[in-house]
Amino acid sequence: MADETRERIVDAAGEVFSQKGFQQATIREICGLAEANVAAVNYHFGDKETLYVEAVKRAHCESVPVDRSEWPSELPADEQLRLFLEKMLTDMLDRETPGWHTALIMREMAHPTSACEELVRGYIGPRFELLCEILRALLPQGMPDRDVTLHAFSVIGQCLVYRFHRPVGRLLIGEDEFEALFDVERLTRHISNFCLAGLAAAREEAL
Repeated sequence: MADETRERIVDAAGEVFSQKGFQQATIREICGLAEANVAAVNYHFGDKETLYVEAVKRAHCESVPVDRSEWPSELPADEQLRLFLEKMLTDMLDRETPGWHTALIMREMAHPTSACEELVRGYIGPRFELLCEILRALLPQGMPDRDVTLHAFSVIGQCLVYRFHRPVGRLLIGEDEFEALFDVERLTRHISNFCLAGLAAAREEAL
Protein backbone atom coordinates (compact mmCIF):
# COMPACT_ATOMS: atom_id res chain seq x y z
CA MET A 1 0.00 0.00 0.00
CA ALA A 2 2.84 2.38 0.91
CA ASP A 3 4.58 1.63 -2.41
CA GLU A 4 1.32 2.23 -4.27
CA THR A 5 0.91 5.60 -2.61
CA ARG A 6 4.49 6.53 -3.42
CA GLU A 7 4.01 5.63 -7.09
CA ARG A 8 0.79 7.66 -7.31
CA ILE A 9 2.51 10.67 -5.78
CA VAL A 10 5.44 10.51 -8.22
CA ASP A 11 3.08 10.24 -11.20
CA ALA A 12 0.90 13.08 -9.94
CA ALA A 13 3.97 15.20 -9.21
CA GLY A 14 5.28 14.65 -12.72
CA GLU A 15 1.95 15.78 -14.16
CA VAL A 16 1.83 18.95 -12.06
CA PHE A 17 5.54 19.80 -12.34
CA SER A 18 5.42 19.40 -16.12
CA GLN A 19 2.59 21.93 -16.34
CA LYS A 20 3.63 24.46 -13.70
CA GLY A 21 7.32 23.96 -13.03
CA PHE A 22 8.95 23.38 -9.67
CA GLN A 23 8.29 26.79 -8.13
CA GLN A 24 4.60 27.07 -8.99
CA ALA A 25 3.61 23.48 -8.22
CA THR A 26 2.25 22.85 -4.73
CA ILE A 27 2.35 19.76 -2.54
CA ARG A 28 -1.36 20.19 -1.86
CA GLU A 29 -2.24 20.06 -5.56
CA ILE A 30 0.04 17.07 -6.15
CA CYS A 31 -1.45 15.12 -3.25
CA GLY A 32 -4.96 16.03 -4.34
CA LEU A 33 -4.29 14.55 -7.76
CA ALA A 34 -2.66 11.48 -6.19
CA GLU A 35 -5.49 11.09 -3.67
CA ALA A 36 -2.92 11.02 -0.89
CA ASN A 37 -2.44 12.80 2.42
CA VAL A 38 -0.16 15.86 2.27
CA ALA A 39 1.99 14.30 5.00
CA ALA A 40 2.75 11.39 2.64
CA VAL A 41 5.22 13.56 0.69
CA ASN A 42 7.29 14.15 3.80
CA TYR A 43 7.07 10.46 4.72
CA HIS A 44 8.12 9.09 1.32
CA PHE A 45 10.41 11.84 0.01
CA GLY A 46 11.30 14.24 2.79
CA ASP A 47 10.63 17.40 0.80
CA LYS A 48 9.32 18.83 -2.46
CA GLU A 49 12.76 19.02 -4.10
CA THR A 50 13.43 15.31 -3.58
CA LEU A 51 9.99 14.53 -5.00
CA TYR A 52 10.82 16.66 -8.05
CA VAL A 53 14.08 14.77 -8.59
CA GLU A 54 12.19 11.46 -8.42
CA ALA A 55 9.66 12.69 -10.99
CA VAL A 56 12.43 13.75 -13.38
CA LYS A 57 14.12 10.37 -12.97
CA ARG A 58 10.82 8.64 -13.76
CA ALA A 59 10.48 10.70 -16.92
CA HIS A 60 13.96 9.85 -18.18
CA CYS A 61 14.78 6.86 -20.39
CA GLU A 62 16.27 4.00 -18.40
CA SER A 63 16.55 0.99 -20.74
CA VAL A 64 20.31 1.35 -21.30
CA PRO A 65 21.83 -0.03 -18.07
CA VAL A 66 24.02 2.13 -15.86
CA ASP A 67 25.79 -0.95 -14.47
CA ARG A 68 28.42 -1.77 -17.08
CA SER A 69 28.50 -5.40 -15.94
CA GLU A 70 25.04 -5.73 -17.52
CA TRP A 71 26.28 -4.52 -20.92
CA PRO A 72 27.39 -7.14 -23.53
CA SER A 73 30.80 -5.55 -24.16
CA GLU A 74 31.98 -8.76 -25.84
CA LEU A 75 29.86 -7.94 -28.92
CA PRO A 76 31.46 -6.23 -31.94
CA ALA A 77 31.28 -2.44 -31.62
CA ASP A 78 28.82 -2.03 -34.51
CA GLU A 79 26.41 -4.48 -32.85
CA GLN A 80 26.81 -2.67 -29.55
CA LEU A 81 25.88 0.59 -31.27
CA ARG A 82 22.75 -0.98 -32.75
CA LEU A 83 21.80 -2.38 -29.34
CA PHE A 84 22.38 0.98 -27.66
CA LEU A 85 20.14 2.68 -30.22
CA GLU A 86 17.48 -0.01 -29.95
CA LYS A 87 17.25 0.37 -26.18
CA MET A 88 17.24 4.15 -26.34
CA LEU A 89 14.55 4.25 -29.03
CA THR A 90 12.43 1.63 -27.24
CA ASP A 91 12.18 3.97 -24.27
CA MET A 92 11.64 7.10 -26.32
CA LEU A 93 8.94 5.67 -28.55
CA ASP A 94 6.99 3.84 -25.85
CA ARG A 95 3.39 4.81 -26.66
CA GLU A 96 2.32 3.89 -23.13
CA THR A 97 4.54 6.61 -21.67
CA PRO A 98 2.46 9.43 -20.13
CA GLY A 99 2.67 12.76 -21.93
CA TRP A 100 4.12 14.47 -18.87
CA HIS A 101 7.38 12.53 -19.22
CA THR A 102 8.44 14.43 -22.34
CA ALA A 103 7.00 17.74 -21.10
CA LEU A 104 8.88 17.53 -17.80
CA ILE A 105 12.21 16.57 -19.39
CA MET A 106 11.88 19.43 -21.91
CA ARG A 107 11.11 21.87 -19.10
CA GLU A 108 14.08 20.60 -17.08
CA MET A 109 16.47 20.86 -20.05
CA ALA A 110 15.31 24.43 -20.74
CA HIS A 111 15.51 25.50 -17.08
CA PRO A 112 17.92 23.11 -15.31
CA THR A 113 17.62 22.55 -11.57
CA SER A 114 19.53 20.34 -9.15
CA ALA A 115 17.48 17.47 -10.60
CA CYS A 116 19.27 17.91 -13.92
CA GLU A 117 22.66 17.68 -12.20
CA GLU A 118 21.64 14.45 -10.49
CA LEU A 119 20.18 13.10 -13.72
CA VAL A 120 23.42 13.77 -15.60
CA ARG A 121 25.58 12.37 -12.81
CA GLY A 122 23.57 9.21 -12.17
CA TYR A 123 21.88 8.39 -15.48
CA ILE A 124 22.80 10.39 -18.57
CA GLY A 125 26.53 10.61 -17.82
CA PRO A 126 27.22 6.85 -17.49
CA ARG A 127 25.21 6.10 -20.63
CA PHE A 128 27.01 8.84 -22.54
CA GLU A 129 30.37 7.39 -21.45
CA LEU A 130 29.24 3.97 -22.69
CA LEU A 131 28.28 5.42 -26.07
CA CYS A 132 31.63 7.21 -26.37
CA GLU A 133 33.44 3.97 -25.56
CA ILE A 134 31.51 2.17 -28.32
CA LEU A 135 32.28 4.95 -30.79
CA ARG A 136 36.00 4.98 -29.97
CA ALA A 137 36.15 1.39 -31.19
CA LEU A 138 34.59 2.49 -34.48
CA LEU A 139 36.66 5.66 -34.99
CA PRO A 140 40.33 6.15 -35.89
CA GLN A 141 42.63 5.26 -33.02
CA GLY A 142 43.76 8.27 -31.03
CA MET A 143 40.91 10.54 -32.14
CA PRO A 144 40.67 13.50 -29.71
CA ASP A 145 37.95 13.26 -27.05
CA ARG A 146 36.34 16.42 -28.40
CA ASP A 147 35.76 14.77 -31.78
CA VAL A 148 34.42 11.59 -30.16
CA THR A 149 32.00 13.76 -28.18
CA LEU A 150 30.87 15.43 -31.40
CA HIS A 151 30.07 12.03 -32.93
CA ALA A 152 28.23 10.97 -29.76
CA PHE A 153 26.07 14.10 -29.82
CA SER A 154 25.24 13.39 -33.47
CA VAL A 155 24.10 9.85 -32.62
CA ILE A 156 21.93 10.99 -29.72
CA GLY A 157 20.48 13.90 -31.66
CA GLN A 158 19.06 11.57 -34.30
CA CYS A 159 17.11 9.77 -31.57
CA LEU A 160 15.96 12.81 -29.61
CA VAL A 161 14.16 14.32 -32.59
CA TYR A 162 11.62 11.48 -32.44
CA ARG A 163 10.89 12.16 -28.79
CA PHE A 164 10.89 15.93 -28.54
CA HIS A 165 9.73 17.10 -31.97
CA ARG A 166 6.53 15.15 -32.51
CA PRO A 167 4.28 18.26 -32.77
CA VAL A 168 6.56 19.86 -35.38
CA GLY A 169 7.02 16.55 -37.22
CA ARG A 170 3.26 16.14 -37.54
CA LEU A 171 2.97 19.62 -39.01
CA LEU A 172 5.83 19.02 -41.44
CA ILE A 173 4.70 15.76 -43.02
CA GLY A 174 1.24 15.09 -41.58
CA GLU A 175 0.25 13.18 -38.47
CA ASP A 176 -0.33 9.77 -40.10
CA GLU A 177 2.95 9.85 -42.01
CA PHE A 178 4.94 10.97 -38.98
CA GLU A 179 3.38 8.40 -36.64
CA ALA A 180 4.13 5.69 -39.22
CA LEU A 181 7.83 6.34 -38.64
CA PHE A 182 7.55 5.28 -35.00
CA ASP A 183 8.75 1.73 -35.41
CA VAL A 184 11.71 0.81 -33.22
CA GLU A 185 13.13 -1.83 -35.56
CA ARG A 186 12.92 0.44 -38.60
CA LEU A 187 14.41 3.46 -36.85
CA THR A 188 17.17 1.41 -35.21
CA ARG A 189 18.19 0.08 -38.61
CA HIS A 190 17.99 3.51 -40.27
CA ILE A 191 19.88 5.45 -37.59
CA SER A 192 22.54 2.77 -37.04
CA ASN A 193 23.19 2.48 -40.80
CA PHE A 194 23.39 6.26 -41.08
CA CYS A 195 25.79 6.49 -38.13
CA LEU A 196 27.97 3.59 -39.26
CA ALA A 197 28.32 5.16 -42.70
CA GLY A 198 29.42 8.42 -41.10
CA LEU A 199 31.88 6.63 -38.83
CA ALA A 200 33.32 4.77 -41.83
CA ALA A 201 33.78 8.10 -43.60
CA ALA A 202 35.63 9.43 -40.54
CA ARG A 203 37.97 6.43 -40.66
CA GLU A 204 38.66 6.95 -44.38
CA GLU A 205 39.32 10.63 -43.80
CA ALA A 206 41.97 9.76 -41.23
CA LEU A 207 43.93 7.53 -43.65
